[in-house]
Amino acid sequence: MIHNSPHVKNKLAIKLAQYTVLLAFAIGFILSSVQVFEDYQEQGSHLDQTIVDILDASKPPATRAVHTLDQALAQEVVYGLMQYPFIHKVQIKDELGGVLAEQEAAVVASKTKWLTEAIAVKHKEYTLDLQAPEFAKIGPGRLLVVVDQDHALQPFFDRALTIFISGVVRNVLLAICLVFLFYTVVTKPLALLAKQFAELNLEKSEGKYLHVPEQHQDTELGQLSKAGNDFILTVQKLLSENKQHHLAMTQSEQLLNQLINQVPQLIVALNQKGHILFCNHQVAEFYDVTIPSIVGSSVSMFHRHSDEVEQLDLIRHSVERSAEPLDVNELLWSRPDGEQLYFSIQAAPFEYFSEPATLVVATDITQQKVAQDHISHIANHDSLTGLPNRTLLNDRLSQSLLSCKRKSAYNALLFIDLDHFKTINDSLGHGVGDLLLKKVAKILISQVRSNDTVARLGGDEFVVLLDFFYNSEERVKRDVELICDKLLETLSQPIEIKQHQLRIGASIGVVIFPIVGQSIDDLMRFADTAMYHAKENGRNGYAFYHRSMSMAVEKQQNMENELHRALAQEEFRIHYQPLVNVTGAVVGFEALIRWQHPEKGLLPPVEFIPSLEVSGMIVPVSNWLLAKCSHQIAEWKTAGFWQDGWYLSINISPLQFYQADMIHTLQQAILDGGAELTDICLEITETVAVENIEFAKSRLQSIRELGVIIALDDFGTGYSSLGYLKDLPINIVKIDRSFIQELGAQNNSRSIVEAVASIAQAYDLKVIAEGIETKEQLAIAHEIGCHMFQGFYIERPQEPKQLQGDYLSKGL
Repeated sequence: MIHNSPHVKNKLAIKLAQYTVLLAFAIGFILSSVQVFEDYQEQGSHLDQTIVDILDASKPPATRAVHTLDQALAQEVVYGLMQYPFIHKVQIKDELGGVLAEQEAAVVASKTKWLTEAIAVKHKEYTLDLQAPEFAKIGPGRLLVVVDQDHALQPFFDRALTIFISGVVRNVLLAICLVFLFYTVVTKPLALLAKQFAELNLEKSEGKYLHVPEQHQDTELGQLSKAGNDFILTVQKLLSENKQHHLAMTQSEQLLNQLINQVPQLIVALNQKGHILFCNHQVAEFYDVTIPSIVGSSVSMFHRHSDEVEQLDLIRHSVERSAEPLDVNELLWSRPDGEQLYFSIQAAPFEYFSEPATLVVATDITQQKVAQDHISHIANHDSLTGLPNRTLLNDRLSQSLLSCKRKSAYNALLFIDLDHFKTINDSLGHGVGDLLLKKVAKILISQVRSNDTVARLGGDEFVVLLDFFYNSEERVKRDVELICDKLLETLSQPIEIKQHQLRIGASIGVVIFPIVGQSIDDLMRFADTAMYHAKENGRNGYAFYHRSMSMAVEKQQNMENELHRALAQEEFRIHYQPLVNVTGAVVGFEALIRWQHPEKGLLPPVEFIPSLEVSGMIVPVSNWLLAKCSHQIAEWKTAGFWQDGWYLSINISPLQFYQADMIHTLQQAILDGGAELTDICLEITETVAVENIEFAKSRLQSIRELGVIIALDDFGTGYSSLGYLKDLPINIVKIDRSFIQELGAQNNSRSIVEAVASIAQAYDLKVIAEGIETKEQLAIAHEIGCHMFQGFYIERPQEPKQLQGDYLSKGL
């Protein structure tokens, strides 16, 4: 390489001259100042001595003038003293302080007045006592002399000026000599070396490259020349080696680029400032840029998501601090178009051309992540509603329980069971049932907070985990009551599914936790227990768990076990109660089930029917009852007891009514038992009939087409709308016993029965008054238009053999 001789802006000779002049002037100034100060001291001492001598010479005549009060003589003394140019004022006073003579010179400022005022006082006073020995007893007079310092120091100023001027001239001459000397001895040889060094071509020069004049061969300049030549040789050697290394490194870099561009991963190297040292084509393609455009830049300059850049910086800082590789299983990274991908990261420290750096290798795991999340979602969520399932609920409940124990706080768990869902599912099909469950899931989510968990356990069972973390259990209870009221009100509203207006309602069991010593399984069981308690209390309500409920649940479980045994061992009994017309003739019977308990004896329906309904056993027991009654009719026919026109009424449960195969089961049970379809009357409650009016009409119509008689039981206790009588395909209306038993009292029962009877006659329906217990009730029921009657006053329910024997004995 060839360089032009550089232009030196600050030459060394001038620098040395400047330093020399400054140093010479500083030393000269200090020495001159010391000399002037000594001269000043000497000048002051000389002035004091001169004044003392003048005063001594003037003392005799001045003393005589004071003691003789000779003003003329005093004036002569004053005049004589004023002849000195540096005396400004003279005054003589007598013994009593009176002025005998005084004279003061006019003030004339000199050129050095400013300096005098800076280093000394303007005027200096000298006094002398005037007293002759013979007048020692008399006070002395006074001679006052005031010296003008400006005039007194004038000789000093002149000498000082001479000293400073001579010092400046001396220093200037010294500086000139030193500059010439430095230039000749130092600067010029150095300039020659600098020129030689600047004109060097390190790639081509051989031999000696720097030299100095012969007289400097053994001086420091000669040593500098030799050291420079050695340095040049070393540099030339290093340059040669560097070329070889650079060539090898270029080849390695090309090979590395080929290698990293072949792998599918994103590879990037970052220095300690977060700048990109190199990257592969996959990185450039990810950002839709070229490699040169991003190399040397920080990631934040072209990656818009600062939070993601911060995560990458944390990874890099961790590797830099630990100097150990780091694996990150999952990192979210966004494309420029906003698409978010997931990467697994391997980061490791390495050196890039002796510079500490971090190598980051990112593998796209988006598809694996999506698949994994999907599998995880399936494993932890209900496939129908998308709600968390039991597994995820247990996990969140476990975390909630631990947090409550740690914070000494309380949360709540709601176990929700939909009322009448099974009925809807069986009657309208699973498609409608599934849509209903999805709608209920959305309703539950909309009624709770975002931090709460709504889960589905299966079927129509939902669980809501309410995270309150209140320190007061009473406060949790108050908030839960508000939430339950809101849920029940919402779920009691009609829900439209495929043009069906469905009413479901719900029963909710609540448990507030933590409960000492109880696990999450216990909490779930307690909430379930409370839910069953709410269902037993009339449904569409809620109940808080307390310990006594567990005893009730245990009792219910024992009851269910006994009911299973009763059905298997045929412990159930059927009693038949006659129905008569206005003439007292039997027109049919109602089948009433009893339970012949092996220990408790004969139990009425009220003691076990609710358990049958809650457990779902009501369906198989109802089917058993239907089959037995059909068989009994066949026996009576064989025995000649059964009369043409009679029918047997059998109560059918809501669950059985909404079973999908109800029509087939009904027909098969009757015919298999040996009875005719026209021999049977099915009694359904008003509530069941209008719960899903469209389905009820369709199903009842199918039953009537079989020839089965249909009776609407307990009319007046449910929706109490007379309009249902014309909408439903029924044959008989049975007025609830509660109205019949109040016929003799002063109330509205008579009006209700009259209205029902009147409407029934209009629609060609028969009216049965059940629960007749007195002659008066029978008379009134007959008077207001009831067609048939049933009750203890007429006949109590009896076993078939006893009933048959009694009526045969009466000649029926």
